[in-house]
Amino acid sequence: MILSICIPIYNTDIRPLATELHRQIQTYSSEVELLFLDDASDVFFKELNRSVGTFSDYQELPVNIGRSKIRNAFLPFVKGTHLLFLDGDSIVHRKDFIQKYLQFINDHSIDLLVGGREETTLRPPRSQMLRWEYSRKRESKTTEERIADRTSGFKSNNFIVRKSIFEENPFDESLTKYGHEDTLFGFQLNTKGVVCHHIDNPIKNDDLVENHTFLSKTKDAVSNLLRISQSLQDDRFNQQQKLLSLAISIHQSKVILLVFRPFSIVFQPVLYFFLTKGFFRLWMFDLYRLIELERRMSHS
Repeated sequence: MILSICIPIYNTDIRPLATELHRQIQTYSSEVELLFLDDASDVFFKELNRSVGTFSDYQELPVNIGRSKIRNAFLPFVKGTHLLFLDGDSIVHRKDFIQKYLQFINDHSIDLLVGGREETTLRPPRSQMLRWEYSRKRESKTTEERIADRTSGFKSNNFIVRKSIFEENPFDESLTKYGHEDTLFGFQLNTKGVVCHHIDNPIKNDDLVENHTFLSKTKDAVSNLLRISQSLQDDRFNQQQKLLSLAISIHQSKVILLVFRPFSIVFQPVLYFFLTKGFFRLWMFDLYRLIELERRMSHS
């Protein structure tokens, strides 16, 4: 078997995604398998999703284990030489999505392959604008942009990894909260010489959340990023994360801190107000994260 499609689920209706993938892989039934692992979702979603078990390997975990561990948990069940990881809220809109991946794997010897993402063009309500704008302008990169920036920005919502590589380099299970587990995964593979290939085979993500919810997740992501940096003690990692590198520079300069900290105390609540209301520019979100990074550094 060539490809195992691994999809972790948490409080998401995965029936549309499962149906489309099942339709596409029927032609390649001996080469592709479809696996779902539910990370202790609410009963409502479990009851919705159990029907996909009629044409896939669907399993439920009794307790929530988090974003990193859930991906590693697929390993005992997969039969393919390569694993395709998709998020549960993915939208597969290309009819040749699976065919394109299989053709690339057959034509090339690859250890790591990223297909990318596209953000929906449908403008959300202002209460959900922050996540949409960030994804559209920062995460939805063309193949050319991803190739030009191979050392940073790895995203785990649509990628293929060779099973043997993943067995030796699983996700860091100490990262249980939201954010940057994929940043660390991509960095560690890169430092070990694993080449990341990129093709134009994106999915769309239906992951819009309220602005205040995304800001709360952002704080978890900032905490994870700082934890990774302090654990690795590797300047290469810090330099690849532009906001982190800037925060470290600010934190190390007593003169700049004399100005930055009073500024941050006054303006962080102002930034939070405008960000939650949906009246913002992305530089405001960057500044909010920069302030949060430096603040956490001062308390660590």
